[in-house]
Amino acid sequence: MLFNYLRNILFWFLDSIKGGYIRKQIKEIKYSVIHPESSNSENLKKKYIDKLLIHATNSTPYYSSYKNFNSIQDFPVIKKVIIQQNFDKFQSTEYKDKDNFKVSTSGSTGVPFFLYQDKNKRRRNHSDVIYFLKESGFKIGNRLYELEVWRGHNEKNRLKAWLQNTIQFDISKLTDKRIESFIELLKNDKQSKKTMLGFASSYEMIAQYMERNNIFLDNLGLTSAVANSEYLNPYTKTTLGKHLNTQILSRYSSEEIGIIAQQTLNSPNSFVINHASYVVEVLQFDNNESVKPGEFGRIVVTDLFNFAMPIIRYDTGDIAKLGINDDGVIQLDEIEGRKMDVIYDSDGNLISSFVVYTKFYKYYHLLKQYQFIQQSEKDYEVKLNLQGNTFAFEDDLIAIIKSDFGEDSNVTITYVDEIPPLSSGKRRKVVNNYKKS
Repeated sequence: MLFNYLRNILFWFLDSIKGGYIRKQIKEIKYSVIHPESSNSENLKKKYIDKLLIHATNSTPYYSSYKNFNSIQDFPVIKKVIIQQNFDKFQSTEYKDKDNFKVSTSGSTGVPFFLYQDKNKRRRNHSDVIYFLKESGFKIGNRLYELEVWRGHNEKNRLKAWLQNTIQFDISKLTDKRIESFIELLKNDKQSKKTMLGFASSYEMIAQYMERNNIFLDNLGLTSAVANSEYLNPYTKTTLGKHLNTQILSRYSSEEIGIIAQQTLNSPNSFVINHASYVVEVLQFDNNESVKPGEFGRIVVTDLFNFAMPIIRYDTGDIAKLGINDDGVIQLDEIEGRKMDVIYDSDGNLISSFVVYTKFYKYYHLLKQYQFIQQSEKDYEVKLNLQGNTFAFEDDLIAIIKSDFGEDSNVTITYVDEIPPLSSGKRRKVVNNYKKS
């Protein structure tokens, strides 16, 4: 389509007059991802690692005692709670007064978390996104369906959405009627090429609906459907792919870090590691030694581009099976974790677990942990582990929960000193004691 062509031309023209940063970055990312063990890639990565470690030890209190490092293995493996407890010590003194970006997440553990990213990190993330979308069949200017919980904090205005050619489809309540409207959107979309990006749980519900109603769609022009933020189970990958006649791919990423690994059209069943922007380690569960190919271990990531808050050897809380592709390059054969219970509103409609995230954003600074539990058909319990001694927003929190779960719902708040982890070490953010799917 003409408008899509013009969008593409405009994007790269604007990039060129700004120095061609994105084009250069994508070229670098592509080479380093495909050929991570080449001498050029290894030298470039060593330069990035050394630059990061020197910066971190010279400008952040937390890493100041590691100035005599010999390698990245001299640095400790850290978890989210360590950053929380030492937040100021992780901030670089060189970037504290600059225009940084605040990113918030809670992942699957229910531990509220945010950090700062500098401008260069944000631009690198942008380049990573474009590269991995391209590897999913997406071309800038073409239509992108984004299935997410859209609220004021993340929603694009109409002009921006039009310029980017994106459809923001809210998946807060994926009732059958809502899924029908999404299917009609796809069927009536005349654009020849389009890509989907959305939560794995929403894909599963769409797949179940299409299978239940024997709906098969062809000739949609779907290059692929990329699942993010949650575990993509085999059922959803196979079933939705069959009913939409496209490839379903899984992305492993986080708001605080970026795209760590992703399945691509050339690697649809294993995860291509983003060697260009991160050091990705898969470590043993009981020590910090690397696992062997074919073994499961903890995913530990070093972000090479965030200088505002250097994150070195960060244990994501997820686990992966290490593999090697046909070219001898390491990959992630499987990624587990981030699995959450399905929940229902007071009328029995399925609700995306990610609706829960939106209820707690503005309280992150007051909380250590939270957990949302559906105890019965209309009864919900919120467990809060506070940073301080009091929480003055009970009525507000209950009201915004009822806005999505039903005005006739019963919401109680319980204060706890700790939310116990599972045997895996993870803390479930969403629990359903009423009904299991």
